[in-house]
Amino acid sequence: MALHRLVGMEIAVPDPNELAAFYDEIGFTQGGERAWGAPEQPDQIQIVEGPYRTLRRVTVACESEEDLADTGIRLDGMGIKYQNGGGRLSVVDPINEWEFVIEPAEVKDITEQPKRLLNRPGERTRIGARAEVIVEDRPRPPRRLGHVVVGTPKPIETTRFITEGLGFRISDQIGGGLATFTRCSPDHHNLLVAPGHVPYLNHYALEHDDFDAVMRAATVYLRTHGNERQIAGPGRHQIGGNTFWYLRDPAGNFFEYFADMDYIVDDDAWEIGTDWNPTDSWSVWGEKDQPEVFFSPVDTQSIIDGWNKAH
Repeated sequence: MALHRLVGMEIAVPDPNELAAFYDEIGFTQGGERAWGAPEQPDQIQIVEGPYRTLRRVTVACESEEDLADTGIRLDGMGIKYQNGGGRLSVVDPINEWEFVIEPAEVKDITEQPKRLLNRPGERTRIGARAEVIVEDRPRPPRRLGHVVVGTPKPIETTRFITEGLGFRISDQIGGGLATFTRCSPDHHNLLVAPGHVPYLNHYALEHDDFDAVMRAATVYLRTHGNERQIAGPGRHQIGGNTFWYLRDPAGNFFEYFADMDYIVDDDAWEIGTDWNPTDSWSVWGEKDQPEVFFSPVDTQSIIDGWNKAH
């Protein structure tokens, strides 16, 4: 496969220092000025100052510079301008104005951490010891930025640009392409395209090692900041299969703690689901329905006004 990994993103917020303090709080490492991430990828999230919160850039990895040339050919065929040089290809989404950067990088996953010992019927591995999550000094920090979810007034056209132009693969779809889960890695999705009044960042997702890490980190966050930071969860998605808990960061962005997502290594063998029932595909346990705030964040009007003012 050509694309193989989500490298990172750049987001704009009115107060970058406030967001930087949040990343420090949840256990991320600073990888540069206004750059944060897990220790293995400390610059996955770049923060810049802007009049309203928005996604600016998504960076993905490909295998070689030949992949950059192939991407250029596809974009030429779609009549989309781009820049290819210096070992990277950069293109601005003509619909939503998000910049996508593709660059060759090593094919790899993050390193495995020690697994928690669990007691299951017939398989007792934690003997004479308390559960690790009970005795750990602080929650395990997130391991990486796993995926980004965006809203757009033209989801079908945006999906076509991302898949036919950039080379993302489709994992599942809802409503005939109204919402599309796409991937640039074996993860079930790295970029989900959904409807929106204007282009906006719906949420970004931070992967944890396991269910306990998700539950503990989210619980500590809410106990510290209050239920006004709660969005949705906990639960387990039907589409993607991952456990989740959605929260709000201090800039107003939704972020998701997740673990145990579907992993696709044989693209040809994977069957794209297209008949999901939008009213019954949110979670197999926990909340049955996706909260309305997911589609209408409290700062929606400021995002609309910010986009319209810039155009």
